Amino acid sequence: MGIQSFDDEDLYWMNRRHDSAMAREAYYIARECGFANISLDLIFGYSLLSEEKWVRNIETLLSLRPEHISSYQLGIEKNTKLGAQFARGEYSPLSDEQSYLQYSTLQGMLSDAGYRQYEISNFALPGFEAIHNSSYWDYSPYLGLGPSAHSFDGDTRSWNCASIIKYTNSLQNGKRCFQSERLTSGDKFNERVMLSLRRVEGLDIKSLKELSLMDDYASFTKQLKDLLRQGLVVEEGDKIIIPSDKLFISDGIIRDLFI
Repeated sequence: MGIQSFDDEDLYWMNRRHDSAMAREAYYIARECGFANISLDLIFGYSLLSEEKWVRNIETLLSLRPEHISSYQLGIEKNTKLGAQFARGEYSPLSDEQSYLQYSTLQGMLSDAGYRQYEISNFALPGFEAIHNSSYWDYSPYLGLGPSAHSFDGDTRSWNCASIIKYTNSLQNGKRCFQSERLTSGDKFNERVMLSLRRVEGLDIKSLKELSLMDDYASFTKQLKDLLRQGLVVEEGDKIIIPSDKLFISDGIIRDLFI
């Protein structure tokens, strides 16, 4: 459930259709209907969100005790109202330091409440990790049905056309409306690095070595040594892991390991 915030002022600013009371009511209705596995989403890292307000958001979330929690930093996208406001200088995002503090607060409070962080943006009570999302991160093949849906067979990624009309017309004519790309060895290597290091369990070095050419792996090893020396990643057996306090800057760390 994309609650995003329990603060009505913030929900109005986000142009959400619901308020905090409606969000809680929807959650209780789902419980009354017998749902025993519910995931709730929150957003952090935007200008209206003070540290005090963020703590209240998390406390309200924890009082509901969902089985799974996802939390994402607000991004500014082009061709959106917020993107236009940012371009005109009418919106100033939180600093990286303030967003990092909010992320750290989230990690600490959820850990204290018994939730395990298993991916950059995802936390779960034991046994309630998302099976669907995890299949993307562990490189499992998957089939997407419907407009804009993506599929992956281990070698090729494909995506259906976004138009419902084009999609249905193609099916009626016995055809498929889609585009695809076949991954190179370098693509597979970089994707394995990215998807594995998103997860707290980390990157298996042995499996990665099988995907690369000798020169590529040598380049990766050199970059890895630099990151290990800086403490941005750590070795645990055959795994490379981004420490919990460095997950907020994981994009940069992962990018440095691309070949």
